[in-house]
Amino acid sequence: MTLVSVIVAIIVLSGLMYFVMRGKASKQKKRLNPAMAAKKLGFADRPKLDVALVQNKWRDIQAMQNSGPSGIKNALMEADKLLDYVLRAKGFRGETMADRMRSAGPQLGSVTAVWAAHKLRNMLAHEVEHDIVPNQVKQAVADLGQSIRDLGVGI
Repeated sequence: MTLVSVIVAIIVLSGLMYFVMRGKASKQKKRLNPAMAAKKLGFADRPKLDVALVQNKWRDIQAMQNSGPSGIKNALMEADKLLDYVLRAKGFRGETMADRMRSAGPQLGSVTAVWAAHKLRNMLAHEVEHDIVPNQVKQAVADLGQSIRDLGVGI
């Protein structure tokens, strides 16, 4: 009976060691995965800057501003998204647009104006009772456009 107990103990210990080693190898693979590391650092979602796309989108944004209150609101939403696209493409890191804007800092030109435009966009997107003031929204769109130019993209 002692021989059987020893054999069973060796099998159990071997199996346990196998699973422990397999778990360590799996963790090492996760740590060494370059795609995961790039994503965590904010590089994986970096699009290639397409200047023609930016210019076409900007023309669309300008046209939207002439189609009433909803057009003005949509123009601000699209201008904000366009700036975010440029920030990503230029390699500014961060999980949110606000993080990327902080990363860009003074390269955005008038940082105060860009932040005000982004905050106005957030208010219009998330607050039901926020009134649209056309001149204020148009100025915010212009400020976002200027920040795109300040980042070196001609629109």
